[in-house]
Amino acid sequence: MSTPSPPQELREFHRIRFPLSERPTLTVENQALAVIDVSVRGLRYITSSRLSPGPGDTVAGVVRFRRGAQAKIEGTVVRVQNDHVALHLGKEIPFSILIAEQRYLHLRYPTWS
Repeated sequence: MSTPSPPQELREFHRIRFPLSERPTLTVENQALAVIDVSVRGLRYITSSRLSPGPGDTVAGVVRFRRGAQAKIEGTVVRVQNDHVALHLGKEIPFSILIAEQRYLHLRYPTWS
């Protein structure tokens, strides 16, 4: 009897999930929104219903990480589910920022994945 293989990851890029206290903010039109996770070419954030864009809309702003790094982003909404919005970014978030965040999270939260 063979062991079933684990489900395949369908994402193109690895995502970094953030603990609640470490979440970056995405500032869009003077609104600070909590970022749930990021990758080189995407991110997911929490929005209020009055600011919720629809699929295909463009969102532009600045992601500010807790430890000081920031990146300008612009992306297309690919999914809206409840109060979560997923963006596909037109330009990559610098890999150096993401790797520094990932290292910090692994050191500070060794059991967090």
